[in-house]
Amino acid sequence: MARPRQVLDEEILVAARACFIEHGASVSTDTIAARLGVSGPALLKRFGSKRELLKAAFSIGQPPPWLHLLEAGPDARELAVQIRELAGAIDAFFREMVPAFAVMREAGITPEEWRGENKEIPAPVRASIAMAGWFRRAQEQGRLREGDPGVMASLFLAGLQHRYFLAHVTNQSVPTEAEDPWLDRMVDIFWRGVAPEKGHGKRGG
Repeated sequence: MARPRQVLDEEILVAARACFIEHGASVSTDTIAARLGVSGPALLKRFGSKRELLKAAFSIGQPPPWLHLLEAGPDARELAVQIRELAGAIDAFFREMVPAFAVMREAGITPEEWRGENKEIPAPVRASIAMAGWFRRAQEQGRLREGDPGVMASLFLAGLQHRYFLAHVTNQSVPTEAEDPWLDRMVDIFWRGVAPEKGHGKRGG
């Protein structure tokens, strides 16, 4: 008798994300399981319920995977290079998450679920605060021009989000960076607005 196929949690989450986006929040666990070659009950045993699987698949209530880059930086490398690195990580996150918003709305994800374990500071707010902190520390190092770091953070994050929301509501796709180097252009324009003025601080350093 063949042994049941063993799958990693990440394999399950990848398959679940794809199925939820393709079929909506009402997709059955059997459909997700079939994609993995396992049984529906095996998935429920691993995650407890389909709702918990959905929350895990889209990291509901969890800080974004790029948060550690903000909390640890900026480092000693050229600042413009680090901003491009952050843009790439955040862009990849929004490319994956924005199509999922309709699924989460259909599932009725509550504000409490979005907040996760940290009830005082929800994950999206924590990310915004961390982004502002990153820019503030760069200013303190003399590597950015003066200005409200919270505004810089809002402009940066909103700029990265906007094209995914627009593509989502118009049912269009966003080209990859290989097809259209949009991020390079976006970061270049953003850097021109926040780089130290000539004669002040370390340009790009």
